[in-house]
Amino acid sequence: MLKKYIKPYTKRIVVNACVKMTGTLMEVVLPAILAHIINVVVPTRNQSGIILWGLAMVVFSFGAWVLNFSANRMASGTASRAVRSIRQDLFARAMRLSARQMDELTVSSLESRLTSDTYALHRFLGATLRMGIRSLMLFVGGVFFCFWLSWRLALILLVLVVPLFFAVRFVYRRAIPLFHTVQRKIDDMVQIIRENIRGIRVIKALDRTDYEKERFSVANEDVRAAEVRAIDQIAMMSPLVNIILYTGLAAVLILGARLVNVGLLQTGTVMAFLSYFILITNSLLGLNRMFNIYNRAVASIERIREVLTMLPDENQLIAEGVSTVKEADSAVPEIEFRNVSFSYLGVKDDLQNVSFSLYPGETLGIMGPTGSGKSTIIRLLLRQYDVQEGEILIRGKDIRTIKPEALSHLFGIVFQNDFLFGGTVRKNIDFGRGLSDESIREATEYAQASTFLKEKEDGLDFILASKGVNLSGGEKQRLLLSRALAGEPEILILDDASSALDFRTDAKLRSALRDHYTATTSIIIAQRVSSVRHADQIIFMENGRISAMGDHETMMKESCKYREIAEMQMGEWREVEAIA
Repeated sequence: MLKKYIKPYTKRIVVNACVKMTGTLMEVVLPAILAHIINVVVPTRNQSGIILWGLAMVVFSFGAWVLNFSANRMASGTASRAVRSIRQDLFARAMRLSARQMDELTVSSLESRLTSDTYALHRFLGATLRMGIRSLMLFVGGVFFCFWLSWRLALILLVLVVPLFFAVRFVYRRAIPLFHTVQRKIDDMVQIIRENIRGIRVIKALDRTDYEKERFSVANEDVRAAEVRAIDQIAMMSPLVNIILYTGLAAVLILGARLVNVGLLQTGTVMAFLSYFILITNSLLGLNRMFNIYNRAVASIERIREVLTMLPDENQLIAEGVSTVKEADSAVPEIEFRNVSFSYLGVKDDLQNVSFSLYPGETLGIMGPTGSGKSTIIRLLLRQYDVQEGEILIRGKDIRTIKPEALSHLFGIVFQNDFLFGGTVRKNIDFGRGLSDESIREATEYAQASTFLKEKEDGLDFILASKGVNLSGGEKQRLLLSRALAGEPEILILDDASSALDFRTDAKLRSALRDHYTATTSIIIAQRVSSVRHADQIIFMENGRISAMGDHETMMKESCKYREIAEMQMGEWREVEAIA
């Protein structure tokens, strides 16, 4: 996965590696220069030679500092650019996930993948280009100079390789699964955070603050415990490496002293060898830190790759050769459900044998108790989910053969629980579609939003807080209706979109829709009979089935429950009809 994102920066990485290697090599030669000074220059008592070689060590030290600093800046920039591309693609892929895939992954998991997981990957890439290259070069250069100075002492390094390999392997195999567990625990904690932030008003209203604090505390403790278990495993690495390396260092001191006594080595060589051994120790400790970062990154990379490589859901597949929808035809149903059955979890049918036809310009009203399947019909029509049985046709074509973009362009929709973004009213209504101010103002007029916008000093430039918390429920619904109407949709879907409106405003809205959107096919889900009584067809849903269907007069005669609701609301909507 990383090759794809690193490839555009190949030249930059090569230059970075060369600069880093050059700076590291300047560090590596310093002990060799010191050995030369002690073994060769000092015995001759040549002060100018000592000063000259001393200045060389100063130049090499300064050069190593400058080059390492430059390489580190370049590495950080490269890592940031690569992870920016990964984060961009991850977000774009998340936007294309089907509703079913979103249900499987969960929103909290996607949030943590976009934040903590991409940060772990950024840290890994940056550390690899900075510390990884340096540690590797210190190790290789140190080993080379150790053999160059004394192959006898260098054999000790070879003996240490085997225990080091098994120590790393032991810790690695135990640590990776633990970091996967950490990320899952973080997902659970993020989910609780999201729920608390979204439901903060309910929590305070019902005085459940202490309960939610305890709930978060448990999740937070689970994350802490999981991280401690994972870090405990990783923490074993450093003492294991230290024991092995410092045992080797003790062996170097003992063997080096004996070789000096018998005249096979010089004192400067032993001092340089000890310096190189310490360099090798530091490089291995650096590689150990890289290993720790890598363990975290592996778990994150797998989670990111899971989303990026996730195949399109079956309900997103498009039949070959079909890309657009036909123009509306009065002889062909605009929307047709044929014996549609659907289940969210595959346990029970949430919809059973639902069939109806809606012709261009007609209005369908849907009523029914909570959980009867009203919103499920809308989700299937928008292809957020796909039917298990039957088929849904748009202008005579199965929606599974229509490109998602072509299908989406037909609709204007207000969901039951819709969302307003932080920004101006104009931007929320336009929603990136490049609509003219005239279209926006016209939509606000028909959606009855212009009345309260005129009272705002900035009008369309009034700044909305995220989720529109600085508006009332009715004001939010009218802006959401404006957004749906501004695009002049061919099919308008209102999912309980006027529940927060007073009866007078609701009546004016329905009147505006009848007068100005006569060619628009509409589906209205509502709890008020007054909102659907003028619809061409009304269906009453019960337990995922259509229990009754017809116009208002037919429903009053044939549906006891519809008639009961209508009679309960009769006085209210008669007054509203008089107003309308």
